[in-house]
Amino acid sequence: MLEKHNVVYALDSRRNETHLFVQLIFTPTEEVIWAERFELSPVSIASHRTTIAQAIQNQLMSRIGSHQSAVGDFSRRPEAYFLYLKGLQSLSSISLPGTRRARKYFKEALDHGNDLPEALAGMSRTLTMEWILTARGDDDLLKKAEYFADNAIKQNGGSASGFKELGVSRLFMGQIDESLAALAEAESLSPQYADVLCSHADSLIHNSDPKSAIVKIKQAISLNPISPDIYFWTAAGASYFLEEYQQALDYIGRMSSKRLAARLAAACCGMMGDIDKARVYRAKVFEDNPSFDLERWLAVVPHKEPWQTEMYREGLIRAGF
Repeated sequence: MLEKHNVVYALDSRRNETHLFVQLIFTPTEEVIWAERFELSPVSIASHRTTIAQAIQNQLMSRIGSHQSAVGDFSRRPEAYFLYLKGLQSLSSISLPGTRRARKYFKEALDHGNDLPEALAGMSRTLTMEWILTARGDDDLLKKAEYFADNAIKQNGGSASGFKELGVSRLFMGQIDESLAALAEAESLSPQYADVLCSHADSLIHNSDPKSAIVKIKQAISLNPISPDIYFWTAAGASYFLEEYQQALDYIGRMSSKRLAARLAAACCGMMGDIDKARVYRAKVFEDNPSFDLERWLAVVPHKEPWQTEMYREGLIRAGF
């Protein structure tokens, strides 16, 4: 419906007994570019009605203005926009075939002009996802991911997606401080962009700060009620390092494709002493990745502090790895 009527911005509002929640969505990228919660108490609603209306109007104008370059890109090159959407659709479920299919669509979008920042950021995203899914520690994938993210930022210095993907690629390159800096910039550009909050939470986990990470990922989930698997996977990771193993398994249980988090689920069960379940998850890991090597994987997964690596190793060893 949005595509049929060429709707670029959608204002979504929800109300409960005490508050009005409003969010402005940039539909081409499904990005929440502004959100606010207003009190609706009997005392405040009459006096604040004008204030609320003015706040919504001002934010709409400023946020729409900052995204006009992207609108222009998509309007001038509708074929590229269509291919970009196909790429996003392919990434809706986390799998190696889906990731590679998405890369194909993003590459075809760039054939219509290699200066489309959203497609460049999409290319970067597929490369880091392949690095995670294959678990081989392929440095070349991360270098290419960083290259595409850098190009996205060069094309549009206000691209939250570009800074997000730069932060993700640098995280897995072991540059945790640089990753957090890039993600902080992405969040400042688009504070309600749930995907950015999710990636920021993931980097905070690797920065040995799971307490801050769980707060941020919960914020991402609240902004995106139909959350993708990566949100719950990230929340499970933060929970594991907070020693909330059952909570981690509960988050994994909310994933549509639970096999993605089989390693983490095995570690949780190992730490809880449920060895039978741990071995079931371990078997799934080797079904999907027969060449998985625990020590090689731990050597490439970055953690700020050694206790995290040891905690993850302990859980996996208890699970039979």
